[in-house]
Amino acid sequence: MDKYVIIGIVLVLCVLMVIYTQTGGNSTPKLSLKQQIEKAFPQYKVIDKFNGVAICKEDSRKFLEELVIIRVDAEQSKNIRDTGITKILTYSKQPSLAQIRKDIAGHLS
Repeated sequence: MDKYVIIGIVLVLCVLMVIYTQTGGNSTPKLSLKQQIEKAFPQYKVIDKFNGVAICKEDSRKFLEELVIIRVDAEQSKNIRDTGITKILTYSKQPSLAQIRKDIAGHLS
């Protein structure tokens, strides 16, 4: 009889733990890629451009100079290329900030 009580208590605790972990994560809203990049790189201006996001810097004439363009395209695999001073990153799914920072390391200075 004591075994059944202990098993019942453990089962109830497991169910409560599953319910707690499943409902706790929904309190924070998911940020878009642009909003995440704006928070990660506040010293640069972030704009939407051609189905992607561009990280820009103002030059002396108040024009925006594109340093990094990030695109998410499900049809393409990960691709990183340099065109002049601009680095173009293409991902097949939305990348994490850690992945973006790793890919543009040394480019934004």
